Amino acid sequence: MAARNAFRYVSRRLSSSGKVLSEEEKAAENVYIKKMEKEKLEKLARQGPKPEEQAAGGSGSVADAASSAQASSTSRVSDDKYRNYGVLAGLITGVGALGWYLLSKDKKAEEVQD
Repeated sequence: MAARNAFRYVSRRLSSSGKVLSEEEKAAENVYIKKMEKEKLEKLARQGPKPEEQAAGGSGSVADAASSAQASSTSRVSDDKYRNYGVLAGLITGVGALGWYLLSKDKKAEEVQD
């Protein structure tokens, strides 16, 4: 959701026409987007659950499928199984860079004594 909003913001600001949308146009665009999302959810509900979901959960009604799809899209929990690896790699990189910076800062040029 945040990525989509950021994309819309950037695309509005960098568009070739340079036109800034009025409040009514923004509202109309938001209504259109919500309508398209609702149609997408209804389409998914009509298709029914996927085969692996059928084996695990059994059959459900269209309203159940739509509400579960909405609940999953509004939850703020990531489904990306590689996200933790990315966070860990970033943390290790940051700590390594900080350590490298701090250790290299203490070295002073040794004076050659005759």
